Amino acid sequence: MNDTTPNLNPEWVIIGLISVLILNSILGILLFFGIVMASADLNPFEIISSEIIINIIKASVYWLAAVGALWFVAHLLGLRRWYVLAGIGAAVALGLTLLMAGARIDPAWTAVHMLRAALMGWVLWRLAYRQPAPNTGAHTGAYQTTTGRVIAALLSGSAVGVAATMAIATLLFGRMEPRDFEEIWGAVLIFWFGGVFILGGISFAALHFIGLRRWYGMTIVGGLIMLVLGLIMLKGVVEIKFLLIVALSGSVVGWVIWRVAYRRVET
Repeated sequence: MNDTTPNLNPEWVIIGLISVLILNSILGILLFFGIVMASADLNPFEIISSEIIINIIKASVYWLAAVGALWFVAHLLGLRRWYVLAGIGAAVALGLTLLMAGARIDPAWTAVHMLRAALMGWVLWRLAYRQPAPNTGAHTGAYQTTTGRVIAALLSGSAVGVAATMAIATLLFGRMEPRDFEEIWGAVLIFWFGGVFILGGISFAALHFIGLRRWYGMTIVGGLIMLVLGLIMLKGVVEIKFLLIVALSGSVVGWVIWRVAYRRVET
């Protein structure tokens, strides 16, 4: 009989906690945008501030700290299934909402908040635990990577992003003066290398440990990240051509990262 008890180690726990903190904060900011746009005729990009973003991140930290403490107890008790962490996440979200809002809670918003928290609980479980594969004797293809290939992939993706941006800038603005070229070059380098190694690296790690290792995973995520960044740069103004270009460039960079990082191994 095969042992089907999920395995856990500190590395997976750390990756899971960091990934969920970042993902939960991003979802919180996006929900803020959606609520503002749905409840009033306002542009959320005009009222968003660093204080609001910091408060959203703080709320994610408080939620994750409480979830982590209850998760530790549940793990020791042998409660290691996905629905346990999902339930803990939703329960903590409800508790924090009641604590902060009291009797003034909005049922619809509370339900959405709990659903997001349950999803984050599932993501944390999926990143932290590994289910032992049954020994069936079947041979299947698996995508594997190494630390060196991941670094090479992120460097390659950054280089492709820089090259694509400079090519597009040249097509749009024509030949630039050396000083202007140096300023744009420096900003583009910081944007792509910083963005790819932070957002791209976290996304790659999350998809890898979840098990989404096909080409379309990083391709779609890369496009979505650049689409959100494009909206932020435009401050909510929708420019279809610009957004299509940045989303396409993000997808290409995501595909390059996937292609360089992985090798298909027959097991």
